[in-house]
Amino acid sequence: MVDCSQATALVGVRVELGNSGATIAEVSVKTEVFEVGFDGGQPDSPVAVTEIVKIKISASEITMTDSRLSIGTPFFSTKSVPQPYAAVTTLEFASGQVDSSETRFILLAPESGGGLLICRETTRVPPRVSRINPQLPLLFIVSDSTAFSNGQNQLGWGDRLARFFDAGKINVLNRARPGRSARSFRSEGLWRRLLAEMKAGDFVLIQFGHNDADKLAEGRCRGVLPGVHEQTQEVVMPEGTCEIVRTYGWYLRQFIAEAKAKGATPVLLSLTVKNVWENGRLLRNQSQYGHWAAQVAQASGVDFIDLNQMIAERYHALGQEKVQLLFCSASDNVHTSPAGAELNAACVVDGLKRLSGRPLELCFRTE
Repeated sequence: MVDCSQATALVGVRVELGNSGATIAEVSVKTEVFEVGFDGGQPDSPVAVTEIVKIKISASEITMTDSRLSIGTPFFSTKSVPQPYAAVTTLEFASGQVDSSETRFILLAPESGGGLLICRETTRVPPRVSRINPQLPLLFIVSDSTAFSNGQNQLGWGDRLARFFDAGKINVLNRARPGRSARSFRSEGLWRRLLAEMKAGDFVLIQFGHNDADKLAEGRCRGVLPGVHEQTQEVVMPEGTCEIVRTYGWYLRQFIAEAKAKGATPVLLSLTVKNVWENGRLLRNQSQYGHWAAQVAQASGVDFIDLNQMIAERYHALGQEKVQLLFCSASDNVHTSPAGAELNAACVVDGLKRLSGRPLELCFRTE
């Protein structure tokens, strides 16, 4: 985790004070951090957000609830070009006036001393307008870059899912984040942010597995223990803190239990298929994560979509040469092209249409 509490102070508040000791103004302040280039199409999906802070201003004092802001491991932390972030601070006055300012910065690598470096000074920007209709149910996508990716010739299935739904009946929010595992999606606060928005009647599609076999306490520190049982392992993180790492199944059970507690419906999915062939045949069952997800779903009484099997059947029918066009490059066997994202999203929709009780049947587009 990288502490970005400095970002909350990047935008100042200037108020002319009178002579009385009475309260002159109350201001609600919220700071959100967006990955520049990744969040352009997702104005409702910041990587981090402060709680809304109430500031009370009088002639004698300014009182403000302390607030901290943090973001997880930067997606481009291993790239030569650092990932730029935008800290957007929104001030809402009691009168209804709303002001919004943006400051862009990059995170410095630990070997460079850490911290953040301002790369564009504070500028006033139009307030971000939410596309969420609060009267409608939400369909959240919780996953990794196979569901959300804006790289060169890359899209994830979550980027294409909304077009299959009637926007007048349900909000589709792609909250997948590149490079995350079931563990890091929780430890970085992304799940906590999503859980705060969740309400009764919502749906949550949960899919991980591509990054969960990574190292436990090195690099991006996102690996989990294999299996579905209750084993734990204490690890020392690079910054010296300790963390209890658990099994893949444990993290999935936490997602399920907390979503159910909010009155939402969680659905587990097996992971997407890698473009790996042997002697002209697609290699299926490329990991155990889909099997473990199925086990957890059955034990927890929630629906499971075997997306891996559905996609594999489509790939097998198309053949290796045509399937290559569904991936972003010949050297990348994980991330899909826009056409591949469309195919995978269609498979997700087919799976959703088969859910017990068909809870989303009225939400699909008919044309």
